Amino acid sequence: MLRSTENPVLDAVGDALARAAIRPHSLVLVGLSGGADSVALLHALLELRERFDLRLAAGHFNHGIRASESDRHEKFVHAMCARLGIELIVERADGLDASSPNLEERARDARREFLVRAADSLGANYIALAHHGDDQAETVLMRLLRGAGAAGLSAMAEQVAATASITVIRPMLSLTRAQILDFVRARQLPFVEDSSNSSRSILRNRLRLELIPMLEREYAPGFRRRLVEVADEMRSLDELVTTIAARELDALRNHEALDVSKLALVHRAVQPVVIRLFLAERIGGLRRISRAHVDAILRLAVEGGPSASYDLPHGYCAEREYDLLRIAHRDAGREVTPEFSLPLRLDGATIVDAAGFEFRAATKSAADISMPENLFVALFDAAAVSDAGLVVRNFIRGDRIRPLGMSGARKVKDVFIDRKLARSRRGTYPIVTLGREVVWIPGFARARAAIVTKSTEAVVRVEARENVV
Repeated sequence: MLRSTENPVLDAVGDALARAAIRPHSLVLVGLSGGADSVALLHALLELRERFDLRLAAGHFNHGIRASESDRHEKFVHAMCARLGIELIVERADGLDASSPNLEERARDARREFLVRAADSLGANYIALAHHGDDQAETVLMRLLRGAGAAGLSAMAEQVAATASITVIRPMLSLTRAQILDFVRARQLPFVEDSSNSSRSILRNRLRLELIPMLEREYAPGFRRRLVEVADEMRSLDELVTTIAARELDALRNHEALDVSKLALVHRAVQPVVIRLFLAERIGGLRRISRAHVDAILRLAVEGGPSASYDLPHGYCAEREYDLLRIAHRDAGREVTPEFSLPLRLDGATIVDAAGFEFRAATKSAADISMPENLFVALFDAAAVSDAGLVVRNFIRGDRIRPLGMSGARKVKDVFIDRKLARSRRGTYPIVTLGREVVWIPGFARARAAIVTKSTEAVVRVEARENVV
């Protein structure tokens, strides 16, 4: 696009706004800490406001971690926004202090959640953050050291959806910290320094102050720029692989589970992305989900036995049962199985809500009956079932059936295992009994009891239908 200035900050921010295709008169909420980066972003947006027909507001999150310094930053931001005529929303953190575990992550998450709430309350469609190219380089290196894959190395995107109606934009990712400081000094813009940025106890600071300068000085001049280029390349690669993986996931999805029987046929570069998408779909995101978690679930899905599980963060677990992989809350398996036992009508419908089954029965002349087309249909000699009656109930441990065509009895549990019925489903799968004998497991087996013979005059035909809503 045509530039109206030779200033690299205004050029970069303007180009990013054009790529974001921000609608005229949109409200943009700027995450304003008071540091040089966010001050530069706010002033760049102010200079571009008329050109892009923007409305601006600011959001400041007081972490309260360094009490006097945090309060001083809040006062600075208040004074600056009052001077510029910018609406400001401020929130103070609750429960964060220097001794909090995972302090950096918790503070970052709290700020992100505040900005989304603030944008929503103002009706803003965009949140603008002041991350720049040096931040991007540090993020890539941190993730590389932690063993990230292509998705992790893609680091921060210029645009990402925060909610269905709010987009986060990072208009300064193509800029260096030095370019931003030049912009601030040229305009004599005041800003505040965060003392934590010089603390060697924080890994990101050690990378910025020690490791990256050493690598650029002794091994790889321009190393920061190369890391940013890696992020751009990895993001393009990740977008391509994610598109392919989304199609594979649709092909493998089985209701709320993943059919892993054919996952091994998917290209190995796509397999972990399928798992990642499935995880995000089932638990609502990938926070605290690492590459190690994805790799463990992939092994469970491709190499694991027919019944195994793997614990995940947030109280979830991955469970494999035969060819199906599910993501569920660990507490879900502790639910009490609903018990049921009810007479099966010999004419009409019997609905078993606890099992998700409906049985439809009709009594007809033996001359009008044809052989069942599958094991979800069973025929009974009407005379043999008229006295004791048929009952549909839960499977009970120890149940046995004498299947047609076999000598002796089999455990119903073994029938379930042979037919790969998930363990979680066995407790509510319906069993049809006559007296004390199991005579039918719909879809799986029919016993010899009450079978139709040449002497049968009337036949009860029962059809079982699963997944009744």
